[in-house]
Amino acid sequence: MRVPMSSCHQLGQMASDYKFNPRVPLKLYLKTCVSLLEEAQQSFQLGNLQRSYIMYLRYLDLCTKKLPAHPDLHTLQGDTDRALARKGYLQLLKLEVPAILRISEDLRVQLEKSFAQQAKSLASNVPRPRTYSKEKLEKIELPSTFSETRFKQSLSVLQHNTERSTIAFNQKEATLVYPELPQLGHPFYAS
Repeated sequence: MRVPMSSCHQLGQMASDYKFNPRVPLKLYLKTCVSLLEEAQQSFQLGNLQRSYIMYLRYLDLCTKKLPAHPDLHTLQGDTDRALARKGYLQLLKLEVPAILRISEDLRVQLEKSFAQQAKSLASNVPRPRTYSKEKLEKIELPSTFSETRFKQSLSVLQHNTERSTIAFNQKEATLVYPELPQLGHPFYAS
């Protein structure tokens, strides 16, 4: 069974669909980054390029968009755990992020090619409407019982009845009577 492919834009939207909580320590988010990379690599090895692409993009989104605003990066005083986490994050930005950017770009190109091929194969399986040449159209013969005069009369009657029903409908609309609404001064509303 073929898994329906999503466009790279849709995969990107899926990748950014997660919750970020700045109160979670930076150290835990760095462990999450490692888990995201492991999931991406495992998905790639299993041939699930879409899942791999989503995990790499989520990793990049977390590292480049969410974590830069994390309070642990901006708090100068603190324990050594925060300082180590800050140092680990900066190394991650310097060493891993550029490599993951290249990998995700290569995956994007590969996925777009696969998406285009799948779209092309689906389009080729769609039955094409019949086209008739002018010569074939001219050769079509009407049944011997066909009367063009009666056909035109039928169309005229149909058109006349449609016009009459439209006029009748519009007249009904114009004569609709709505029930009278109660007035505030009515004794029913008196206190």
